[in-house]
Order: sequence, then structure tokens, then C-alpha cells
Amino acid sequence: MRRAGACLILLGSVAACGVRQSAGPVPVEGPRAGLDSLSGEWRGEYWTTGPGRHGTLRFTLRPGADTAYGEVEMTFSPSLRLYGDSGDADLKRRPCTVIDIAVVRLEGPRVRGTLAPYWDPDCDCRAVTVFEGGLSANRVEGTFTSRTAPSEPARLTGHWYADRTRGR
Repeated sequence: MRRAGACLILLGSVAACGVRQSAGPVPVEGPRAGLDSLSGEWRGEYWTTGPGRHGTLRFTLRPGADTAYGEVEMTFSPSLRLYGDSGDADLKRRPCTVIDIAVVRLEGPRVRGTLAPYWDPDCDCRAVTVFEGGLSANRVEGTFTSRTAPSEPARLTGHWYADRTRGR
């Protein structure tokens, strides 16, 4: 597998989990040949290096396009209680948060991206996540970092991957 940096999945607007009509458009920047290598439908997962947070990601780029659609679904460990939740019934109604991908940049075989800023219930604060990874044929995988501000130390770090399920 050839590795490339990929940051495709983690910033966005917060919404309740569930099926949405569509994620917002994601600008994809890079040379045309590189963009074509990312075309298709991608599905994957992510997890933090510490306990408690994991989720899924979805990303779709049509051939010849420079705008994609993508989102990350953040799921919390059942043992964690979201700030402001009054009990187990609330956890069943609100087990995760959907975050749109804000931008994806392709630099050679490396992919980097940013999620739209979102409200992180673990710290009751606004967070920003960047990701990067490597692209090889039908898989992209890498790491991500979440911070409360660009100059602040990382609050969360983790790993992610996505497999092409259709296209190209």
C-alpha cells in the first residue's frame, strides 16, 4: 500500500445523530490527477487513543469535481454522560453528534483536512479537529488531533481510516 496524508473528516456543524438530507459541500483542493484519485464513496471509522470516543465517517467526491460531501459521526462511550443530560433516556436520544468536514487538501499522496468547529461536550467548549493520512488505492488512513484553539495543546488524538466503497 502506498501511504498518503489524509485529513478528511472532522470539522463541522453540530446536529443530532441520525440520517440527514445531505452534508454541506466540502471544498477539495489539489491537482486534478490527485483529486481524481480521491473520487468515489468512502466509508470508515475513527477512534481516540484514550477511551470514550469513536465514530464513523462518510465522504463522497464525484469524478471531475472539486467539491465533495462528507461528515463525521461522533459517538460517546455509554459510560460517559453528556453535559446537561438528565439521565439514560437522554443518552438514548442523543448518543452522538454529526460534524461536517470543512475542507480537504491533497498534496501529492498526502491528504489533510479540517472539520467545521463544533461544541465538544467533554470539555463544554468549542473544538477544532484536523486530520491527515495516506492514500493507497482504495484506502486512506491516518491520524487526527482536536484542540480548543490552534495554539492550545491537543485535547484528543486518534486514528482513522476510510475505504472506497464505490467509484473510481
